[in-house]
Amino acid sequence: MTLKNKLIPISLILAIMIFVSCQRNNLNNNPSQAKNTKINKREFSIDTFSTFPPEINGCSCYFSNDSIEFKKGGYIYIEDFEGTSFLKINGTLTKFILTDAKEIDSLTTLSKYKSKSLNMTLEIKDGKQSGDETSLKTGKITITDKKGKIITKTFYGECGC
Repeated sequence: MTLKNKLIPISLILAIMIFVSCQRNNLNNNPSQAKNTKINKREFSIDTFSTFPPEINGCSCYFSNDSIEFKKGGYIYIEDFEGTSFLKINGTLTKFILTDAKEIDSLTTLSKYKSKSLNMTLEIKDGKQSGDETSLKTGKITITDKKGKIITKTFYGECGC
């Protein structure tokens, strides 16, 4: 047998061993990465509620995930016109206080809120009038915890008296 004939089977065996070795490393890495992703996503979530907190009385804004949920009375956010708002985080109604608000353009407002452990940014876009004293709103809510984890949700709702 010539040297060339001996090298071909050895090269094939080495190539197969390297390929199998790389596949085992990938299999070992993926479950832990997927597990960490699931844990990170579950550290906090925005939940729905149907009963307004007693602190909210009179004129207010209340938002849902979408128009269907809104019509059913399921909300993710409510605020009064005095700077107090609530979001249900991990099943607990969490109170936020307005820290800053500014008009981005004639239809968009950006507001910032704080709770004991979370920051919230609310971008609200004005829509059409939906009642005598109410108007539709859309936008997004961004929640950031002290570790830098972020959740962003779009919303549909209305503000009025």
